[in-house]
Amino acid sequence: GNGYLADVGLARAAEATAGSNGQVSHLSTQRIFGKPGYMDPIIMHDNQASQLTDGFALGITLLVALTGRGAVGLLNACEDELEEPDTAKEGIAASDAGWPAAQAEELARLVVGLALVRKKR
Repeated sequence: GNGYLADVGLARAAEATAGSNGQVSHLSTQRIFGKPGYMDPIIMHDNQASQLTDGFALGITLLVALTGRGAVGLLNACEDELEEPDTAKEGIAASDAGWPAAQAEELARLVVGLALVRKKR
């Protein structure tokens, strides 16, 4: 698959709307544009963008580059594969990508783990 990454500046726009104390938790918007699979579910459900939602697209882009698969459903697929004991043997990375298996699995676990921590919040 092809990875897409764009800095849309949503987190920066949220910072610009911060109050006098400089604190901001999110930016709400009425119009949402994005590539399926790369948009954070928080944006899709709540129309709220933040530094966390900017990071989601980066994580998905890393998984696309790692696995060579499309973004839609990739996070859940990687989560499932990382729970399987055969993943360490077979590897999660695309076979023609040349990723060292241990580093590929470590990167996938990092990205998936960060997304899961956010889900639990």
